[in-house]
Amino acid sequence: MTLIYDANEVLNRIFQLERRLDKSTATRELEREREREPPENCGQSTSRYEGQVIESYLAADIHAMSRGVVSKTRYFGQSHWMNGIIHFRSMLELFENQSKDAKSEAVAVLNRCKALGRSIKAQRNPGIINKFGTNIPTRDVADKLVDAYLRTTETVFRVLHVPSFRRDYEQYWTAPDSAGTPFVIQLQLVMAIGCTIYDDFFSMRKSAVQWGKLTITGLQNMILLTLARETASVGGDLVWINAGSVLRSSQYMGLHRDPSRLPKMSRLDAEMRRRLWNTILELELKTSIDSGGFPTISPETSDTRPPANLNDTELLEEEDLKEKEGEPADTRSGERFTDMSMALALRDSFRERLAIYQMLNAMPFRGTYDDTIRLHRRFMMAFKALTSKLRGYASSERQPTAFQYRFVEIMTRRCLMSLHLPYLGPAIKDPAFSFSRKQVTESAVKMYQLLFPSAGLSSEHPLIPGDDLATLSTEGDDLARFAVCAAGFWRVLASQSSMIIILELQTTMQEDEGLGPPTIRPDLLNILRHSLPYYLSRIKAGETNVKGYLFTAALAAHVQALMNGLVGPKLFEPILSAAIKTEKACFDLLKQQLGSAEVAETGAGDDQFDWGSLMTGNEEWGDNSLMVPFFDVSSVECFLGGFDVMSPSLTAWNRS
Repeated sequence: MTLIYDANEVLNRIFQLERRLDKSTATRELEREREREPPENCGQSTSRYEGQVIESYLAADIHAMSRGVVSKTRYFGQSHWMNGIIHFRSMLELFENQSKDAKSEAVAVLNRCKALGRSIKAQRNPGIINKFGTNIPTRDVADKLVDAYLRTTETVFRVLHVPSFRRDYEQYWTAPDSAGTPFVIQLQLVMAIGCTIYDDFFSMRKSAVQWGKLTITGLQNMILLTLARETASVGGDLVWINAGSVLRSSQYMGLHRDPSRLPKMSRLDAEMRRRLWNTILELELKTSIDSGGFPTISPETSDTRPPANLNDTELLEEEDLKEKEGEPADTRSGERFTDMSMALALRDSFRERLAIYQMLNAMPFRGTYDDTIRLHRRFMMAFKALTSKLRGYASSERQPTAFQYRFVEIMTRRCLMSLHLPYLGPAIKDPAFSFSRKQVTESAVKMYQLLFPSAGLSSEHPLIPGDDLATLSTEGDDLARFAVCAAGFWRVLASQSSMIIILELQTTMQEDEGLGPPTIRPDLLNILRHSLPYYLSRIKAGETNVKGYLFTAALAAHVQALMNGLVGPKLFEPILSAAIKTEKACFDLLKQQLGSAEVAETGAGDDQFDWGSLMTGNEEWGDNSLMVPFFDVSSVECFLGGFDVMSPSLTAWNRS
């Protein structure tokens, strides 16, 4: 039996070995870095403000620390977006001074916006659930929601066996009352994610929130529940906790062991276990990044092989084949494009991405700039292999969709940006870190343009919004619609990128010491112009937090003031004026939301129960079209011991 080591122990052993091999070089490099650090100790990402509390009614109190920040009751490691807010300290302090003015119009309007936002959220609360399937929409709407999920998220994060799901979906509409509860739950979760890109304004947000609060009876539903909670903003900032539950449930069910080492099962069941384990690894890493937490996974803790490069329909053709120990997982060419190709392409760079985020969010932080460059080289080799593989599919009979191309590149470029982000602050002061500044800026530009291709074009949007507030149209663009309508990870992608771009724009303008007007990069300015209608579109799509739009409008006003040649105290008035105008516009939008939220949606029911507290791992695997009660995960003997318990359920689906 293969030994499974504790992840932290393995990582520590690897770290110690690398340190012994490279100790002398790393020590000399560290000493050189310390010698050239300016008095403010710019080698640390936030050390300039370490130990200080930055008060702001925009971003809440932030306690600046080395390699992280604390806000309210939470600690955020270096990969969390809030670390970047430190660079805008002067703007935060400007608004904080306003908050201390009892007559401040800006604070008064913002407080009214907050009150409206709380009222809107209260209306979306689904209340008590006592029956599943009571808020399924009409067939034509359901078809669109299901298709929206299957053509986007499912193509990268593989969860379902699509032919089986479609078969059960058709059976559901033939006899809805006879459908099993697990499938109804799964359908609602699929539709909750599909709701996000149903239209530009997330008109079915209330239904998505209701479906996102349902529980699971199978691991697939646990994954879908985590994704649905994030996209619909149902405790989306806490999905890392949910992902941890999914990871541990899957380990308890033995997914970290390759099916060939378990009692015999069909190829379909074996491949679905490999696929789910692969998706869970990606989910754990992604949510760790979002939360700024240390990824608690390691390839060394599992012997599960990669999924086979097979289409879903091919698994049905091979359902009678049995897994045998030592049998290769995929005997077919990996060059052709299949339903699994994008997930497998991402997997090829998993170790490199994991190493980066484990270094960034480790506590205590033990990396140096030399470690950053070493990981950069290692990552770029994997990234070039990934892009080469994706380009190769352009000549194949079947090709990836635009959504798949762009989404996978965003996932990987985000990693490169995160790697260098801790040195963005030092790079502004010290040219020795200019390489990191370039990597962060260019990655942010590329990510934003991947989300919104039109952002790279010349924009007519003004930096100071007028009375006619512009919004974005995302018709026909699933990725852009996710960025506008979804929460969590999707919101951070555009917001963090735009913040970095604005910081670079401001910095280069202030660094320009020429006698004429400052030189401005047109692409950065176009993205800033684009980001204003982006934030406004989010509010029109149901976002109740107006601070992102307010903050960006204030920064845009600052850039415009610099372009107009204003300096010193003269900068204050246009910034505050833009902030007040923005707040009033947001207040009007929230009032409209509050009124429209009172209208019930088609098929939406109020008879719902919050099952969030029951999201545990001691449920059955679930009737998810693949395993009709697969096994009771409360007993380890059911999947590592006597296999008699499993055998009937393994064959039940194959014979149905």
